[in-house]
Amino acid sequence: MHRVIVNLGPISITSWGLSLALAFFIGIWLVDKRAQKYNISRPVIADLCFLIIISSVIGARGAYIIENFTYYSKQPMEIFKIWEGGMILYGGVLVAILCGIIFLKRKRINVLNVMDIFAPSLAMGIGIGRLGCFFNGCCFGRPTNLPWGMAFPPDSPAGSAFQSGMHIHPTQIYEGLAGFCIFGFLLLLEKTVPSIAKKSRGYLFWILLILYSIWRFFIDYIRYYESNAYVFAGFTHGQIVSIGISLVSIIAIILVSSKKTIAH
Repeated sequence: MHRVIVNLGPISITSWGLSLALAFFIGIWLVDKRAQKYNISRPVIADLCFLIIISSVIGARGAYIIENFTYYSKQPMEIFKIWEGGMILYGGVLVAILCGIIFLKRKRINVLNVMDIFAPSLAMGIGIGRLGCFFNGCCFGRPTNLPWGMAFPPDSPAGSAFQSGMHIHPTQIYEGLAGFCIFGFLLLLEKTVPSIAKKSRGYLFWILLILYSIWRFFIDYIRYYESNAYVFAGFTHGQIVSIGISLVSIIAIILVSSKKTIAH
């Protein structure tokens, strides 16, 4: 695990920050390639991507601050140290979706088409971003005796939570692999299912949310959380949001499919 890749005087390039930048860069490149299929201009895509980057970072950081409000209320200057990590994926995704929809509505661009353009990039971003979490030592799991359990350095968030040498679930790797697998599955689905390949209706995006939400729900059973993360019936914030997103996505697919059937 390497939290800091290189120190350039007072500036440190961290593995987490680099992975986040890489996720955005690759995601934007892929979106640009896919947008040509729908004849959406590059300036519009560039503006939308910029908006998504800003809103997702604000949303992810804001959600983390809310979950750890007691700490940040006493250390307000720590709020701005995003290079040290401390973000919640769902917060970033939800805020970015909301801002993106408002932007597209004002531009009078089909929202569902753009959702499907972005779906594989979002899955890839999850995969790359979670690798950054692994190198940073955050978003870690509970102790395990499984052969692939890992011990993190004592100066990392994971290492400081447990006694030295204790092996824990590398939940960052689990989620990263899920992101990459979903990415491949979405592209395969788009290529092999005629109804999806012929006309996008948001299917890829909703399927992405369903698959990741289900995975995240079960991962949270072996992921380590502070006690304040458990909010209802033993469920974490992430699990409750996962349930909500899954239900909304399933309903969205049913509604879109029913409209398609009526139209035919």
